[in-house]
Amino acid sequence: MTNQNETNSNFRAIDEETGFVIGEDFVRFEQKNDAFSRSTWDEELKSKRAENFFQAYLMPNAKPRKGEGYQHLDYALRNAAWHMATSLRQFSPGRGEGFQDMFTIHEQGWSEKVEVGSSEEAAKVVKNAAIMLGADIVGIADYDERWVYKTTFRRQTLKPGQSNTIPTQTEPEIPEHMTSCIVLASEMPLSLNRTVPSALSGGSSGIGYSRDASTCISLAQFIRNLGYEAYACMNDTGPSIPYAVQAGLAEYSRSGLAITPEFGSRVRFTRVFTNLPLKADKPIQFGVKEFCEVCRKCSDSCPPQAIAKEAPSAEQINVSNTQGLTKWTTNAEKCFKFWCSQNTECSICIRVCPYNRTFNNRLDRAWRWLAGTRLRRLALWVDDKFNSHTGKKAGWWWNERNAGVKRYSSLSIKK
Repeated sequence: MTNQNETNSNFRAIDEETGFVIGEDFVRFEQKNDAFSRSTWDEELKSKRAENFFQAYLMPNAKPRKGEGYQHLDYALRNAAWHMATSLRQFSPGRGEGFQDMFTIHEQGWSEKVEVGSSEEAAKVVKNAAIMLGADIVGIADYDERWVYKTTFRRQTLKPGQSNTIPTQTEPEIPEHMTSCIVLASEMPLSLNRTVPSALSGGSSGIGYSRDASTCISLAQFIRNLGYEAYACMNDTGPSIPYAVQAGLAEYSRSGLAITPEFGSRVRFTRVFTNLPLKADKPIQFGVKEFCEVCRKCSDSCPPQAIAKEAPSAEQINVSNTQGLTKWTTNAEKCFKFWCSQNTECSICIRVCPYNRTFNNRLDRAWRWLAGTRLRRLALWVDDKFNSHTGKKAGWWWNERNAGVKRYSSLSIKK
């Protein structure tokens, strides 16, 4: 393991390309401190509402109610969308695969390494395979240990009524000799996102996670079949957004989410770590940071006021934020408590974002170009004037003609 000074030196070049500002006091994040994990051991976030929130993803505990968007039909579809991800999470007893633990659902691969060509050729092979296996966009970053949790945490090992003793934390399962991180993204359906906040809208992230799970497991198996090591990961192991930025898929935004040129922040990321030599992609810049500096739609629309209105800062709001990063930081405590009060996840920040478009038409692409220029305030005015981000009732989605038809833009290979 390298020390902090060596780490800063090793990654200075990529930080200059991404714009990451990482201080000398940077400390790798421990998974026990994310808001979801803290809800099992930290009195600040533990509550009956938090218990109900997690249990509601299993249909017998859904607790439908009369309000539109929270009825039985809505929870039924949301939980069906999450079904693949939640089923795989319980694949191995005592593990939360995809959320606290890496996936183990792999067959034995090839016994020796197969020649794939140069790192550039291998990258093309992997990207083609990833798209065929279900990814909407894919990019590659060099392995960066800073975005791997210092320790992992299994929140399901704490049962109601147990003491606040934190279960044994473990070192990440990713071997340190990995060389590349393949980042995959699945689009979240725009029509479902328009019904945020509602239980129905939770199906948008659910289908994203379920598709991610299938894609990353399959891609890892493909690489194993070539004789190399590969480890499929979702929310386990470490944060996805820094890798997505380094892999040239997105820019970081005020909301704390990654904005892609294809779908805005309406994506879910997953990763495959491997020792297959792959040429990394270059980070991209298309004006998101500068646009977010003049736009506050997400922070103004956030019900619990969890999104920063000020300039990026190194202030650590609470233990659920990474120490030593200068960035727009979301107050995870406020955000999670609002989720629990709704009994489903919230994506209002995604719905109201001006980048929440399909970009499969000339007007949307022209707007994206305008937002990346010095005329970004004009782009903001155009979005206010002509692009409604007003939420829709769940009944609109259920009654809309062809509401369930896939409304995705064309699939594309990054780079």
